[in-house]
Amino acid sequence: MSEMETLSLRIFGRDLTLACPPEEKDQLIKASQMLNNELDSITDKNNALIIAGLTLANKLISNPSNSSSASNEEIELMIKKIDLALKK
Repeated sequence: MSEMETLSLRIFGRDLTLACPPEEKDQLIKASQMLNNELDSITDKNNALIIAGLTLANKLISNPSNSSSASNEEIELMIKKIDLALKK
């Protein structure tokens, strides 16, 4: 089992602390920045997380060649980790 690293993020004005493998840390930081950028552009703050998630998923589905080295499964896993942290 790989060693876990603690990562502190701020998403949608909330501070989150997540545990992740060191090799996933940079991707998780980039994912949180991408999510925050989407959230900042949404005026409907009541539904912002849902709209941002749908927008990012749609971008991924519409243009899978832009997903660089991260597979769809890896991205989905990162989104699930962020979603679970936001529900706490």
